[in-house]
Amino acid sequence: MNKSLVCALLRVVQSPKERFTASLVLRAFSDEYHIGRIKGAAVIFDAPDKTKIALALRADGIDPQTDPAAWNQITRAEALDLGPDEKFTGAPVKRQRVAIKALPGNPLCCDGRQIFLPPGSHLDVSVPTVAPLLRHASILFVENWESFDLIHATNSSRIDFGPAGTNPLVLWRGDSSHTTPDHALTLIRTLGLPVWAFVDFDPAGLAIAASLPFLAGIIAPDLESLEQDLKHHTDPNPKRYLQQLPSSQAVLDASQIPAVRRLWAIIGNIGRALPQEIYLTTRLRRC
Repeated sequence: MNKSLVCALLRVVQSPKERFTASLVLRAFSDEYHIGRIKGAAVIFDAPDKTKIALALRADGIDPQTDPAAWNQITRAEALDLGPDEKFTGAPVKRQRVAIKALPGNPLCCDGRQIFLPPGSHLDVSVPTVAPLLRHASILFVENWESFDLIHATNSSRIDFGPAGTNPLVLWRGDSSHTTPDHALTLIRTLGLPVWAFVDFDPAGLAIAASLPFLAGIIAPDLESLEQDLKHHTDPNPKRYLQQLPSSQAVLDASQIPAVRRLWAIIGNIGRALPQEIYLTTRLRRC
């Protein structure tokens, strides 16, 4: 039995009613097991039918009194306590995990140890577990994966991470395919350290920076260089700036954060977007 069928059968067994919407999974179950009867848009399961369903669930290793929502927020290991398939859990495998590292040549300070990672590597850690163990004085928040992964290849003549401190904790924002941005924000709130944002130089990137707790500043080229970069960079998606305005402009126009206002004055005036990856030395593209 798959998760959808199991949850549907649990709702049937635990319900006092006999008439249920004839969903695809219940129709298929009734046809295969010859339990219940289809009546128009409904399927009827009487008391004897429910007894048979309970026996079928038990045969599959599932307690008929299990809450159908029980798998939603548990780990795969915990899911095995409820049934035979660890994949029944609705919680993501990467729940409450973030990607962290230190800047090149600096150690990740964790659990009383100094951990030196090779370039292009990071630690994937649990927020609740690692937060009390970290010993950094500030956070460098990086929006995009490539800029995080290749932080060692950032063009130091254009981007200076110095304002973020001597050894900031480098934290990736996350995305929907991995650890989510909510988890990075949880770590930031838990640590309560000054945050320096390294984001795309576009409306969405500035809006992300403006929303960060404990924001101390934004890592960017000097304003004159940024203006030239925006004017001369060939954006592969020239509509990106305009596409981002509806969801970002009101936030940026209302922001009282000095760093946001300075950068928005330039980006908004030029009306173009600049990805942070352009400042990687591994890029063949030039501003």
